[in-house]
Amino acid sequence: MSSDAPTLKRVGKDQLRLGMYVDAIDGTWLDHPFWKAHFLLTKPADLEALRASTIEGVVIDTAKGLDIEQTPAPHPAEPADTTPPPPSPRAKGGKTARARKNAAKVDYSVPDFGAASSTVPSSLSEEFDRAGEIVHRAREIVTQLFDEVRLGKTIEASQLRPLVDAMAGSLARNRSAMSSIVRLKSKDEYTYMHSVAVSTLMVNLARELNLNSQDTQDAGVAGLLHDIGKMAVPTALLQKTGPLSDTEFKLVRTHPARGHAILSGSEGVSEAALDVCLHHHEKMDGTGYPERLPGDRISLFARMGAVCDVYDAVTSNRPYKSPWTPSEALARMYAWKGHFDPAVLSAFIRSLGIYPVGSLVRLKSGALAIVRDQSADLTRPQVRIFHSATDRVDIPVRDLDLSAVDDDGIASSENPDHWALPDWERLWPVIIAAPTGKPVSAQRSHAIG
Repeated sequence: MSSDAPTLKRVGKDQLRLGMYVDAIDGTWLDHPFWKAHFLLTKPADLEALRASTIEGVVIDTAKGLDIEQTPAPHPAEPADTTPPPPSPRAKGGKTARARKNAAKVDYSVPDFGAASSTVPSSLSEEFDRAGEIVHRAREIVTQLFDEVRLGKTIEASQLRPLVDAMAGSLARNRSAMSSIVRLKSKDEYTYMHSVAVSTLMVNLARELNLNSQDTQDAGVAGLLHDIGKMAVPTALLQKTGPLSDTEFKLVRTHPARGHAILSGSEGVSEAALDVCLHHHEKMDGTGYPERLPGDRISLFARMGAVCDVYDAVTSNRPYKSPWTPSEALARMYAWKGHFDPAVLSAFIRSLGIYPVGSLVRLKSGALAIVRDQSADLTRPQVRIFHSATDRVDIPVRDLDLSAVDDDGIASSENPDHWALPDWERLWPVIIAAPTGKPVSAQRSHAIG
C-alpha cells in the first residue's frame, strides 16, 4: 500500500469492532455519549454505547486502528502507529484546553448552614431544618450541573466535595434527618433529586461500613454523578408513563456507558465515581448491565451504588409507578437473591433501620404511629402515636420507645394511602413537630392544604 493511500473510511455503526480508531462520529453530541473527537475503541461498553446510539456511522482511521476486515496483526509493510495518544483530561498536569473551554458554568458554593461543620449529635427536630437547607442547595447545584451537561459541557467533580462534606456533617449529627428529607421529591424533579438522594444514602452507607473520610467523600460524589449519563437520553423517554419499547429500553440502558464517557472527559473525577457510573446496574449473579460482571469483579463502591440506586428508585413517586414504602422496599430487596451483595445490603438496612424514620406503622395496640428514631433493637424503634386504627380518628400525640416496653410492638408496616393520608412525605414531618398531648388534625389539614 502506498504511503499516500487514504486511511479514513466511513463505516456503519454495526460494522464497528474493538480495535478500530474513531476519527469522527456522525451526529451531534446528544446523538452519542462521547466527548473525545478521536479515540481508539478498546472498551466493550463504548462499543455497545455507539451501536445503541442514534448515529448512522463513524469515520475510522485505518492507519491507527483496525479496518473492517483487518486482522489484529499490523501489515508487515506498515509498522504499527507509535504516536502516543493525547493526554487524558484527568492526567497529572492540570486541565486540557478542551476541558477549560467546555467547563460547565455552575455555582458550586456551599454556605456554612449554621455551624454545619460541627459533628455534635443532634435530635431529629434540631437537624431537620439544617438538613433541609443542605438538600435544597444540593438540588440547585445538581440541577445546574446536569443542565450544563445536556449542553455538552464538562464538569469539575472536585468542586462537589464541599457539598458532600456538608451532607456528611449532617448525617454525622443525625443520620435520619437528611435521609428522610431526600425522599421528598416530585415526579418532575426526580432525575435531579434522585442523584442527591443516592449521594446521601451512599455517604450514610459508607459510614456504616466504617470507610475512611476520603472513601466516604468519594462515595458521596459518585452518588451525585452516577446517573449523569441520563442527560444523553431524551427527557421524554425518561418521563414516559407507559411501558418502553424494546428499542427505547435498549437506549435507556446505554446511560451507564454514556455517563462513563462524560466523566472520562471531565476534570477531577475519581476512579470510584467512574466505576459507580458504569457499573451501578451490575448484579452479583452476573445478569446485570452493561458488562454482565460476576460478583467478584464488581467493586465495593459499585455494590453500594446498586443498593442505594434501587432503594431510592422504588421508594420514589415515578411517572409509571407508585412508590413502595421504605420497609416494603427493604423487604423486597432482601428477597431478590443474586441482585445485591448480602453484606452490603445488610449494612444498608442497619444504616436506615428496618423501619426507617418517617415510616408509617400499625402497632399491636391498634394505633398508627410514625417511626421517629431508631433504638438498639431495629425491630423496636421509637415511634410517635397519632391515630387510632380501630376507630379511625386522630388521638392525642404521644411518644413511645418500643424497645422499653413489653406490651406493644409493630404489627405491620402500612401504606399511607390506605389510611387516607395523602402526601405522606410532607405530612409526617409536620406531625413529628406537633406538640404532644393534642390530636394533630389541625396540623394535618395545614400540611395537606
